[in-house]
Amino acid sequence: MKTILCSLIALSILLTAACEQETPVAELPATGAIQTDTLRILCSIGEELGDSTNTFGILSDAEYHEPTGNILVLDSGRSCLKEYTPDGEYIRQISRQGDGPGELSVASFEFFQMNGKTLVNNMNKQGFVVFDDSLNYVEEIQHWTQNPPLQCIAISDSTFAAYKPDFAEGDDQSFILYRRLAIFTYDTAEYDTVLWSDSTEFTMAHLIANGTSDMINDFLLGLTVGGSSEIILLSLCESEEYTVIGFNPDGSEALTIIIDLEPVAKTEEEIADEKAYMEGFFNQMGAQGMQEFNPEPYRDMVKKVAIGPYSTIWVQRGTSERPLFDIYDLDGILLGHKVFQETGWSWQFSISEQGILAWEDDPELGYQQLYTVDCGEPFSSHSSETRQVSLLHQ
Repeated sequence: MKTILCSLIALSILLTAACEQETPVAELPATGAIQTDTLRILCSIGEELGDSTNTFGILSDAEYHEPTGNILVLDSGRSCLKEYTPDGEYIRQISRQGDGPGELSVASFEFFQMNGKTLVNNMNKQGFVVFDDSLNYVEEIQHWTQNPPLQCIAISDSTFAAYKPDFAEGDDQSFILYRRLAIFTYDTAEYDTVLWSDSTEFTMAHLIANGTSDMINDFLLGLTVGGSSEIILLSLCESEEYTVIGFNPDGSEALTIIIDLEPVAKTEEEIADEKAYMEGFFNQMGAQGMQEFNPEPYRDMVKKVAIGPYSTIWVQRGTSERPLFDIYDLDGILLGHKVFQETGWSWQFSISEQGILAWEDDPELGYQQLYTVDCGEPFSSHSSETRQVSLLHQ
Protein backbone atom coordinates (compact mmCIF):
# COMPACT_ATOMS: atom_id res chain seq x y z
CA MET A 1 0.00 0.00 0.00
CA LYS A 2 2.07 2.78 -1.37
CA THR A 3 0.74 5.74 0.62
CA ILE A 4 0.07 3.79 3.80
CA LEU A 5 3.48 2.16 4.03
CA CYS A 6 5.41 5.35 3.36
CA SER A 7 3.27 7.33 5.78
CA LEU A 8 3.62 4.77 8.56
CA ILE A 9 7.40 4.84 8.32
CA ALA A 10 7.27 8.63 8.40
CA LEU A 11 5.07 8.44 11.51
CA SER A 12 7.50 6.10 13.25
CA ILE A 13 10.30 8.57 12.60
CA LEU A 14 8.17 11.49 13.77
CA LEU A 15 7.27 9.76 17.03
CA THR A 16 10.89 9.11 17.74
CA ALA A 17 12.36 12.24 17.34
CA ALA A 18 -2.36 30.15 -1.98
CA CYS A 19 -3.86 31.60 -4.17
CA GLU A 20 -6.25 34.62 -4.33
CA GLN A 21 -7.49 33.78 -7.85
CA GLU A 22 -11.03 32.41 -8.09
CA THR A 23 -10.97 28.73 -9.03
CA PRO A 24 -13.42 27.33 -11.58
CA VAL A 25 -15.77 24.64 -10.29
CA ALA A 26 -15.79 21.48 -12.42
CA GLU A 27 -18.99 20.52 -14.14
CA LEU A 28 -20.83 17.26 -14.78
CA PRO A 29 -22.73 16.33 -17.92
CA ALA A 30 -26.30 15.12 -17.60
CA THR A 31 -26.30 11.70 -15.92
CA GLY A 32 -27.80 10.00 -18.96
CA ALA A 33 -24.61 10.71 -20.93
CA ILE A 34 -22.24 8.92 -18.55
CA GLN A 35 -20.22 6.08 -20.08
CA THR A 36 -18.94 3.07 -18.10
CA ASP A 37 -16.20 0.55 -18.99
CA THR A 38 -14.70 -2.42 -17.17
CA LEU A 39 -10.97 -2.56 -16.38
CA ARG A 40 -9.86 -6.11 -17.11
CA ILE A 41 -6.70 -7.93 -16.06
CA LEU A 42 -4.37 -8.86 -18.92
CA CYS A 43 -1.61 -10.86 -17.24
CA SER A 44 -0.07 -11.50 -13.83
CA ILE A 45 3.46 -11.50 -12.44
CA GLY A 46 4.27 -13.41 -9.26
CA GLU A 47 4.06 -16.91 -7.81
CA GLU A 48 3.49 -18.38 -4.36
CA LEU A 49 6.64 -20.50 -4.44
CA GLY A 50 9.81 -20.29 -6.49
CA ASP A 51 13.00 -18.30 -6.73
CA SER A 52 13.23 -14.57 -6.05
CA THR A 53 12.66 -13.63 -9.70
CA ASN A 54 8.92 -14.31 -9.58
CA THR A 55 8.10 -14.08 -5.89
CA PHE A 56 7.71 -10.89 -3.86
CA GLY A 57 8.61 -10.14 -0.25
CA ILE A 58 6.46 -6.98 -0.02
CA LEU A 59 5.26 -5.54 -3.32
CA SER A 60 4.89 -1.88 -2.40
CA ASP A 61 5.10 0.07 -5.69
CA ALA A 62 5.17 -0.49 -9.44
CA GLU A 63 5.33 1.70 -12.55
CA TYR A 64 6.01 1.47 -16.25
CA HIS A 65 9.62 2.52 -16.87
CA GLU A 66 9.32 5.60 -19.06
CA PRO A 67 12.55 5.16 -21.11
CA THR A 68 11.94 1.49 -22.01
CA GLY A 69 8.25 0.71 -21.44
CA ASN A 70 9.19 -2.20 -19.18
CA ILE A 71 7.66 -2.70 -15.73
CA LEU A 72 9.53 -1.74 -12.56
CA VAL A 73 8.47 -3.29 -9.25
CA LEU A 74 9.71 -2.14 -5.85
CA ASP A 75 9.99 -5.17 -3.59
CA SER A 76 10.37 -3.66 -0.12
CA GLY A 77 10.63 -7.08 1.48
CA ARG A 78 13.83 -7.76 -0.46
CA SER A 79 14.91 -4.10 -0.77
CA CYS A 80 15.31 -4.06 -4.53
CA LEU A 81 13.75 -3.06 -7.82
CA LYS A 82 12.80 -5.78 -10.29
CA GLU A 83 12.42 -5.23 -14.02
CA TYR A 84 9.97 -7.16 -16.21
CA THR A 85 8.86 -6.95 -19.83
CA PRO A 86 5.31 -5.64 -20.46
CA ASP A 87 4.30 -9.30 -20.86
CA GLY A 88 5.62 -10.17 -17.41
CA GLU A 89 8.93 -11.85 -18.30
CA TYR A 90 11.62 -11.30 -15.68
CA ILE A 91 14.64 -9.27 -16.82
CA ARG A 92 16.80 -8.46 -13.80
CA GLN A 93 17.10 -7.16 -10.25
CA ILE A 94 18.30 -3.63 -9.53
CA SER A 95 20.06 -2.91 -6.22
CA ARG A 96 19.97 -4.98 -3.03
CA GLN A 97 19.45 -4.62 0.70
CA GLY A 98 22.10 -2.66 2.58
CA ASP A 99 23.31 0.76 3.67
CA GLY A 100 26.05 1.20 1.08
CA PRO A 101 25.92 3.51 -1.96
CA GLY A 102 23.09 2.51 -4.25
CA GLU A 103 21.69 -0.05 -1.82
CA LEU A 104 18.17 0.05 -0.38
CA SER A 105 16.89 -0.54 3.14
CA VAL A 106 13.60 -1.97 4.32
CA ALA A 107 12.35 1.62 4.67
CA SER A 108 11.91 1.97 0.88
CA PHE A 109 8.25 2.02 -0.10
CA GLU A 110 7.81 4.17 -3.20
CA PHE A 111 9.64 5.55 -6.21
CA PHE A 112 9.04 8.05 -8.99
CA GLN A 113 10.57 8.94 -12.34
CA MET A 114 11.98 12.29 -13.39
CA ASN A 115 13.90 13.26 -16.53
CA GLY A 116 14.72 9.61 -17.25
CA LYS A 117 15.92 8.96 -13.71
CA THR A 118 14.28 6.62 -11.18
CA LEU A 119 14.31 7.93 -7.59
CA VAL A 120 13.58 5.45 -4.80
CA ASN A 121 12.36 7.02 -1.57
CA ASN A 122 14.53 5.63 1.22
CA MET A 123 13.58 6.77 4.73
CA ASN A 124 16.69 5.41 6.41
CA LYS A 125 18.89 7.40 4.04
CA GLN A 126 16.77 10.55 4.50
CA GLY A 127 16.17 10.96 0.80
CA PHE A 128 16.37 9.25 -2.57
CA VAL A 129 18.56 6.61 -4.16
CA VAL A 130 18.85 7.63 -7.83
CA PHE A 131 19.28 5.44 -10.94
CA ASP A 132 19.78 6.67 -14.52
CA ASP A 133 17.70 5.86 -17.61
CA SER A 134 19.51 2.50 -17.92
CA LEU A 135 18.82 1.81 -14.21
CA ASN A 136 22.47 2.16 -13.22
CA TYR A 137 23.17 3.73 -9.83
CA VAL A 138 23.95 7.47 -10.04
CA GLU A 139 23.84 9.12 -6.61
CA GLU A 140 22.02 9.53 -3.31
CA ILE A 141 20.16 12.69 -2.32
CA GLN A 142 20.12 12.95 1.47
CA HIS A 143 18.58 16.21 2.69
CA TRP A 144 15.70 15.57 5.07
CA THR A 145 16.47 14.71 8.70
CA GLN A 146 12.80 14.17 9.58
CA ASN A 147 11.46 12.44 6.47
CA PRO A 148 11.77 12.83 2.70
CA PRO A 149 8.94 14.18 0.53
CA LEU A 150 6.25 11.57 -0.22
CA GLN A 151 3.98 10.83 -3.20
CA CYS A 152 6.33 12.68 -5.56
CA ILE A 153 5.17 13.75 -9.03
CA ALA A 154 7.62 15.03 -11.66
CA ILE A 155 6.39 18.27 -13.21
CA SER A 156 9.50 19.20 -15.25
CA ASP A 157 13.02 17.94 -15.88
CA SER A 158 14.19 19.59 -12.65
CA THR A 159 11.14 20.02 -10.38
CA PHE A 160 8.65 17.77 -8.66
CA ALA A 161 5.57 18.18 -6.49
CA ALA A 162 5.27 16.20 -3.27
CA TYR A 163 3.54 15.84 0.08
CA LYS A 164 5.91 16.94 2.86
CA PRO A 165 4.97 16.16 6.48
CA ASP A 166 6.91 17.98 9.22
CA PHE A 167 6.58 18.43 12.95
CA ALA A 168 7.41 20.97 15.64
CA GLU A 169 7.06 21.10 19.41
CA GLY A 170 3.92 22.75 20.75
CA ASP A 171 2.94 23.87 24.22
CA ASP A 172 2.20 21.70 27.25
CA GLN A 173 3.65 18.42 26.00
CA SER A 174 2.10 18.63 22.56
CA PHE A 175 3.48 18.65 19.08
CA ILE A 176 2.22 20.06 15.80
CA LEU A 177 2.22 18.07 12.59
CA TYR A 178 2.29 20.08 9.38
CA ARG A 179 1.39 18.68 6.00
CA ARG A 180 2.16 20.56 2.80
CA LEU A 181 1.80 19.99 -0.89
CA ALA A 182 4.81 21.79 -2.31
CA ILE A 183 7.08 22.03 -5.34
CA PHE A 184 10.74 21.06 -4.96
CA THR A 185 13.76 21.51 -7.19
CA TYR A 186 15.87 18.40 -7.80
CA ASP A 187 18.68 18.05 -5.25
CA THR A 188 17.36 20.92 -3.12
CA ALA A 189 16.10 20.44 0.43
CA GLU A 190 13.73 23.41 0.72
CA TYR A 191 10.50 23.63 -1.21
CA ASP A 192 10.05 26.40 -3.76
CA THR A 193 6.27 26.88 -3.74
CA VAL A 194 3.58 25.74 -1.30
CA LEU A 195 0.40 24.78 -3.11
CA TRP A 196 -1.61 23.74 -0.04
CA SER A 197 -0.98 23.28 3.69
CA ASP A 198 -2.62 22.67 7.05
CA SER A 199 -1.60 21.59 10.55
CA THR A 200 -2.92 19.56 13.48
CA GLU A 201 -1.87 19.64 17.14
CA PHE A 202 -1.61 16.40 19.09
CA THR A 203 -1.17 16.20 22.85
CA MET A 204 0.68 13.39 24.56
CA ALA A 205 -2.34 12.87 26.82
CA HIS A 206 -4.50 12.20 23.76
CA LEU A 207 -1.97 9.77 22.32
CA ILE A 208 -1.69 7.92 25.62
CA ALA A 209 -5.48 7.68 25.97
CA ASN A 210 -6.34 6.90 22.34
CA GLY A 211 -3.16 5.52 20.80
CA THR A 212 -1.87 6.60 17.40
CA SER A 213 -4.84 5.47 15.32
CA ASP A 214 -6.38 8.96 15.13
CA MET A 215 -3.10 10.42 13.96
CA ILE A 216 -2.63 7.74 11.31
CA ASN A 217 -6.22 7.90 10.03
CA ASP A 218 -6.77 11.65 10.15
CA PHE A 219 -3.32 12.98 9.37
CA LEU A 220 -0.79 10.72 7.71
CA LEU A 221 -3.29 8.73 5.66
CA GLY A 222 -5.46 11.73 5.06
CA LEU A 223 -4.50 12.85 1.56
CA THR A 224 -3.58 11.60 -1.89
CA VAL A 225 -1.43 13.39 -4.49
CA GLY A 226 -1.14 12.79 -8.24
CA GLY A 227 -0.70 14.61 -11.49
CA SER A 228 1.70 15.46 -14.28
CA SER A 229 3.51 18.43 -15.81
CA GLU A 230 0.13 19.92 -16.77
CA ILE A 231 -1.76 19.73 -13.49
CA ILE A 232 -1.06 18.68 -9.87
CA LEU A 233 -3.92 16.96 -8.05
CA LEU A 234 -4.78 16.79 -4.35
CA SER A 235 -7.64 15.20 -2.47
CA LEU A 236 -8.23 14.86 1.25
CA CYS A 237 -9.18 11.25 1.99
CA GLU A 238 -12.28 11.83 4.08
CA SER A 239 -15.49 9.90 4.67
CA GLU A 240 -17.85 12.86 4.22
CA GLU A 241 -16.43 14.85 1.31
CA TYR A 242 -15.47 14.11 -2.31
CA THR A 243 -13.29 17.02 -3.37
CA VAL A 244 -10.36 17.12 -5.79
CA ILE A 245 -8.29 20.28 -6.24
CA GLY A 246 -6.08 20.85 -9.28
CA PHE A 247 -3.10 23.23 -9.26
CA ASN A 248 -1.11 24.71 -12.13
CA PRO A 249 2.68 24.31 -11.92
CA ASP A 250 2.94 28.04 -11.16
CA GLY A 251 1.00 27.47 -7.92
CA SER A 252 -2.38 28.83 -8.97
CA GLU A 253 -5.50 26.73 -8.59
CA ALA A 254 -6.79 25.28 -11.85
CA LEU A 255 -10.03 23.51 -10.89
CA THR A 256 -12.10 22.01 -8.12
CA ILE A 257 -14.18 18.85 -8.51
CA ILE A 258 -16.94 18.21 -5.97
CA ILE A 259 -19.54 15.44 -5.93
CA ASP A 260 -22.18 14.85 -3.26
CA LEU A 261 -22.07 11.24 -2.09
CA GLU A 262 -23.62 9.47 0.86
CA PRO A 263 -21.13 8.20 3.49
CA VAL A 264 -20.64 4.43 3.32
CA ALA A 265 -19.85 2.39 6.43
CA LYS A 266 -17.24 -0.34 6.26
CA THR A 267 -18.44 -3.86 6.93
CA GLU A 268 -17.35 -5.62 10.10
CA GLU A 269 -15.28 -7.97 7.94
CA GLU A 270 -13.53 -5.07 6.22
CA ILE A 271 -12.68 -3.44 9.54
CA ALA A 272 -11.37 -6.73 10.97
CA ASP A 273 -9.26 -7.43 7.87
CA GLU A 274 -7.83 -3.91 7.78
CA LYS A 275 -7.05 -4.01 11.50
CA ALA A 276 -5.29 -7.37 11.21
CA TYR A 277 -3.27 -6.26 8.20
CA MET A 278 -2.12 -2.97 9.73
CA GLU A 279 -1.24 -4.50 13.10
CA GLY A 280 0.70 -7.23 11.32
CA PHE A 281 2.63 -4.55 9.48
CA PHE A 282 3.39 -2.69 12.74
CA ASN A 283 4.74 -5.86 14.29
CA GLN A 284 6.84 -6.60 11.24
CA MET A 285 8.37 -3.13 11.32
CA GLY A 286 8.87 -3.17 15.10
CA ALA A 287 7.15 0.21 15.46
CA GLN A 288 6.91 0.81 19.20
CA GLY A 289 3.58 2.11 20.50
CA MET A 290 1.83 1.44 17.19
CA GLN A 291 0.86 -2.21 17.58
CA GLU A 292 -2.88 -1.53 17.98
CA PHE A 293 -4.74 0.05 15.11
CA ASN A 294 -8.41 1.01 14.91
CA PRO A 295 -9.62 1.62 11.35
CA GLU A 296 -12.03 4.41 10.53
CA PRO A 297 -15.62 3.10 10.53
CA TYR A 298 -16.48 4.75 7.17
CA ARG A 299 -14.84 4.44 3.77
CA ASP A 300 -12.96 7.40 2.31
CA MET A 301 -14.82 9.18 -0.48
CA VAL A 302 -11.58 9.39 -2.52
CA LYS A 303 -8.72 6.88 -2.33
CA LYS A 304 -6.47 7.99 -5.19
CA VAL A 305 -5.99 10.73 -7.78
CA ALA A 306 -3.81 10.43 -10.87
CA ILE A 307 -3.27 11.43 -14.48
CA GLY A 308 -3.91 8.31 -16.52
CA PRO A 309 -4.02 7.14 -20.12
CA TYR A 310 -5.15 9.64 -22.77
CA SER A 311 -4.21 12.56 -20.46
CA THR A 312 -7.29 12.17 -18.29
CA ILE A 313 -7.86 12.68 -14.56
CA TRP A 314 -8.57 9.44 -12.66
CA VAL A 315 -10.25 9.65 -9.25
CA GLN A 316 -10.72 6.38 -7.39
CA ARG A 317 -13.74 6.32 -5.13
CA GLY A 318 -13.46 4.51 -1.83
CA THR A 319 -17.18 4.10 -1.35
CA SER A 320 -17.70 1.00 -3.47
CA GLU A 321 -16.54 -2.55 -2.78
CA ARG A 322 -15.38 -2.87 -6.38
CA PRO A 323 -12.73 -0.24 -7.29
CA LEU A 324 -14.46 2.51 -9.28
CA PHE A 325 -12.76 5.39 -11.09
CA ASP A 326 -14.34 8.65 -12.20
CA ILE A 327 -12.63 9.82 -15.41
CA TYR A 328 -12.41 13.57 -16.14
CA ASP A 329 -10.77 15.63 -18.83
CA LEU A 330 -8.19 18.23 -17.77
CA ASP A 331 -10.94 20.86 -17.52
CA GLY A 332 -12.69 18.76 -14.86
CA ILE A 333 -15.56 17.53 -17.05
CA LEU A 334 -16.70 14.01 -16.15
CA LEU A 335 -16.32 11.72 -19.18
CA GLY A 336 -17.30 8.38 -17.67
CA HIS A 337 -16.42 5.61 -15.22
CA LYS A 338 -13.97 2.72 -15.22
CA VAL A 339 -14.84 -0.22 -12.95
CA PHE A 340 -12.25 -2.84 -11.99
CA GLN A 341 -13.22 -6.47 -12.53
CA GLU A 342 -12.26 -7.59 -9.01
CA THR A 343 -13.47 -6.60 -5.53
CA GLY A 344 -11.66 -6.03 -2.24
CA TRP A 345 -10.53 -3.27 0.12
CA SER A 346 -6.77 -3.71 -0.35
CA TRP A 347 -6.43 -3.25 -4.11
CA GLN A 348 -3.76 -0.72 -5.06
CA PHE A 349 -3.22 0.87 -8.47
CA SER A 350 -0.38 2.54 -10.32
CA ILE A 351 -1.95 4.83 -12.91
CA SER A 352 0.04 6.79 -15.50
CA GLU A 353 -0.05 7.82 -19.15
CA GLN A 354 1.83 4.57 -19.91
CA GLY A 355 -0.86 2.32 -18.46
CA ILE A 356 -2.31 0.76 -15.32
CA LEU A 357 -0.85 -1.79 -12.91
CA ALA A 358 -2.67 -3.34 -9.93
CA TRP A 359 -1.89 -5.47 -6.89
CA GLU A 360 -3.39 -6.35 -3.51
CA ASP A 361 -1.74 -5.50 -0.23
CA ASP A 362 -3.61 -8.29 1.54
CA PRO A 363 -4.50 -10.90 -1.11
CA GLU A 364 -6.80 -13.77 -0.26
CA LEU A 365 -4.35 -16.21 -1.89
CA GLY A 366 -1.74 -15.29 0.74
CA TYR A 367 0.89 -14.07 -1.71
CA GLN A 368 1.14 -10.97 -3.88
CA GLN A 369 0.91 -10.74 -7.64
CA LEU A 370 1.24 -7.76 -9.96
CA TYR A 371 -1.36 -7.42 -12.71
CA THR A 372 -1.27 -5.49 -15.96
CA VAL A 373 -4.65 -3.93 -16.72
CA ASP A 374 -6.40 -3.10 -19.98
CA CYS A 375 -7.37 0.58 -19.66
CA GLY A 376 -9.90 0.35 -22.51
CA GLU A 377 -10.73 2.90 -25.18
CA PRO A 378 -10.77 6.64 -24.42
CA PHE A 379 -14.09 8.24 -23.60
CA SER A 380 -15.41 10.80 -26.03
CA SER A 381 -15.81 14.38 -24.86
CA HIS A 382 -19.34 15.49 -24.06
CA SER A 383 -20.97 18.15 -26.14
CA SER A 384 -24.17 18.20 -24.13
CA GLU A 385 -25.00 21.03 -21.77
CA THR A 386 -23.16 20.80 -18.45
CA ARG A 387 -24.00 21.93 -14.99
CA GLN A 388 -22.07 22.66 -11.81
CA VAL A 389 -21.24 19.69 -9.64
CA SER A 390 -23.78 19.65 -6.83
CA LEU A 391 -25.90 16.62 -7.61
CA LEU A 392 -25.87 13.21 -6.03
CA HIS A 393 -24.10 10.95 -8.54
CA GLN A 394 -23.48 7.31 -7.60
